[in-house]
Amino acid sequence: MAQPISAETVTTLDAAGAVREIKPPTADIAAQHRAYRPYGAAEELFYSRAPEILLAGPAGTGKTRAVLEKVFLCAQRFAGMRALLARKTRASLSQSVLVTLEDKVLWENHPVLGGVSRRYRQSYQFSNRSELVTGSLDKPDRIMSTEFDLIAAFEATELTLDDWQKLLSRLRNARMPFQQAIADCNPSYPGHWLNRRAAQGFMQRLVSRHQDNPSLWDRVHGCWTAEGEKYMATLGRLSGVTRRRLLDGHWAAPEGLVYPILAEHILPGASPKPPHPPLRVCAGVDWGFREPTALVVGVLCADDCLYVVEEYYQSGQVPTELGRRIQALMGRWNIEVLFCDSSRPEMIEQLRQWDILARPAPVKSVDLGIAKVLERLQNRHLKIYDCCANLLNEAAEYHYEPGGEGRLAKLPVQINDHALDALRYLVAGVDFGRELAGQRGDCAEPTLQPASAAVNAPCGVDAIGAGALPTVAAPAEMERSVEHGADNATDLIWGQ
Repeated sequence: MAQPISAETVTTLDAAGAVREIKPPTADIAAQHRAYRPYGAAEELFYSRAPEILLAGPAGTGKTRAVLEKVFLCAQRFAGMRALLARKTRASLSQSVLVTLEDKVLWENHPVLGGVSRRYRQSYQFSNRSELVTGSLDKPDRIMSTEFDLIAAFEATELTLDDWQKLLSRLRNARMPFQQAIADCNPSYPGHWLNRRAAQGFMQRLVSRHQDNPSLWDRVHGCWTAEGEKYMATLGRLSGVTRRRLLDGHWAAPEGLVYPILAEHILPGASPKPPHPPLRVCAGVDWGFREPTALVVGVLCADDCLYVVEEYYQSGQVPTELGRRIQALMGRWNIEVLFCDSSRPEMIEQLRQWDILARPAPVKSVDLGIAKVLERLQNRHLKIYDCCANLLNEAAEYHYEPGGEGRLAKLPVQINDHALDALRYLVAGVDFGRELAGQRGDCAEPTLQPASAAVNAPCGVDAIGAGALPTVAAPAEMERSVEHGADNATDLIWGQ
């Protein structure tokens, strides 16, 4: 245990990177700077040299401050070290993490604060050549081209497992006696990859409490401070899953989940390959711009199970770039048909002009689409690979609000349901298409018609957005006839 410190002392790290020693302030530290004293999980964090740490707990426990203080001390102690401060988006990093760093950890006129404003700052450079680099996972190119000793990911529940693993690959600067990645977050749903990773022993789990924050809890008198009483009263007015997460600190799922058994049907695999011979590959598409455009790819196998193997999930994509991304997926999976959100007929028509078979989803009803997804889940005929992180994250929060007289609302809360809409379109397209074919007396299983391997990417003046586009709905009977060019469906989908 570190010794208690007074307002006139500061903590330092020893050669192993742990808080061991207390000394008076040096000339570099301004008189108005208040020393930081870690408690509880924050103190454990200072001592830990584990390669991966999950620091999670309720709102207001001082998690972000603790992580930043450790990063700051390491920057002072280990000359030439490099640390990454990251969030999913740059805007959220500037408005939250960097505010705490500049207002609470550093002090006024600190030498590293010179130059550009917080919004545009790319790094904080110390006189001993240590550097704190700012970065976001929405534009990861700069992050993936450099090396670090310490990585701190804030609000890490926003990240995917793939994001985290890419960050881990950057831990190789070797200017500290240990390399470490720290995930800071409030709890989310129980099946979140962070919670699972910690439960599997890959991460050291540190659980923070409100009593760890000295601005809320008076350790001398064993009671809440005036600020603590106000803040706890605020959290006490929360309800439902938000209260369980932000006040109680539990990894909790919302009540009234639309897909309560989905967690039983998640398969591991960064490079999915379903275990049975494939019959068809289809995709569902939900359009967006400010909100993400979501596309999910499903492989229907000989066991009648639909395996969701990949997702595309991106906001702000212009139609031309979106077309290129879709064509890349078509080439990777030999997708037969896209079942699309019918609200954008001009996008469906444009995809057809690019030789991509796209159709409006056969079912518009949210209730009916949900029923088809649930039917597959209950029959164990729908599996989702965990690389589809956005789809799984949405499903874990997709719920019905309580209605009158204790009943649930008719429709789910329509927030962050983009990949789930794409899943509904996919399942409805596969199952209703087969049912309708059976009613017409046709073959119950449609003939496999994969996309042509020689589809050119849209470009030039013919690209979507270059002029007025037709808005007529495509005829439902529109089909393509493409020769298979392979001995069987397995060769078509997986290749040799």
